[in-house]
Amino acid sequence: MVDEPLSEDDLASMTVPLWEEAKAAVRAGDVDWALDRIDAAVVRWRGLQDYSINWVTSLLTFVGEEMGEEAVERALRKTGEQFVRARRDSGEEWASLPAPARAKAVARAMVANFGECEVSEDDEKITLSFRCGSGGRLIDEGRYEGEGAYLVLREAGPRTFSRPELPVYCAHCSVNNEIQPVEWSGYPTTVESPPTEKFGRCVHHIYRDMAAVPDEVYERIGKEKPRT
Repeated sequence: MVDEPLSEDDLASMTVPLWEEAKAAVRAGDVDWALDRIDAAVVRWRGLQDYSINWVTSLLTFVGEEMGEEAVERALRKTGEQFVRARRDSGEEWASLPAPARAKAVARAMVANFGECEVSEDDEKITLSFRCGSGGRLIDEGRYEGEGAYLVLREAGPRTFSRPELPVYCAHCSVNNEIQPVEWSGYPTTVESPPTEKFGRCVHHIYRDMAAVPDEVYERIGKEKPRT
């Protein structure tokens, strides 16, 4: 079999991002092709997301199995200090932002991560209920079951929200979204309840007044609620 030289179309498919192809199609007035390119970009991104969440979970599983569950928390804390904290630095204290601004930031990130979001609110808080596109997706797909299953943390404590078990990927929610933010600023980024079974929903509470966050939210992650 003789290899044929790469064509101009081949080179374009290898070097031009699909969203740039979509923008070019919009400019040319070819709506159908633009929509096709957008759909193709989503499929390609979903494949990369699948690779990334399984890569992360496989690494955390190895850390936990080889060095213990406490080492999983230390690994996540390293990520929090080196990456998450700076990424969330907007120049304003998170707790000082209006609840709708905080809720939109959380919801947009989850939807961009292939989650499905439902929103409700009352006088006390905004509630975001997600079909999670990453950690929840791993649960839905049975990746914590059977041969080659990913690690489930079983040492109840702050990193498991004081639950008797927590899928290892979901531990970044307790460590990076609650424990460390409380240590950094006195308040959690969001108050989370990850799913406990397949096809369950991950629920986030965004309190309008951060002083209204219940004591038990802090207690489950081994912290004390600030009194000022």
